[in-house]
Amino acid sequence: MKIACIPAFNAEKKIGDVVKKCSEWVDKVIVCDDGSSDNTAKIANECGAIVLSHKKNQGYGAALITMFDQARK
Repeated sequence: MKIACIPAFNAEKKIGDVVKKCSEWVDKVIVCDDGSSDNTAKIANECGAIVLSHKKNQGYGAALITMFDQARK
């Protein structure tokens, strides 16, 4: 199974396109919304991604760890 893991922070303008394009190449798309104050999580979810959310911004590394932990399940 191929999985795309996308860390995102305040990316509402681009996340939809990124999720849709990635979906063409992988079986599953996981987005970690890293404490965004915009609609990043909502848009990613509407575009078919599995969305994991941090309540506050924890940084790129923490977002990757969160997604890789989920991908292993």
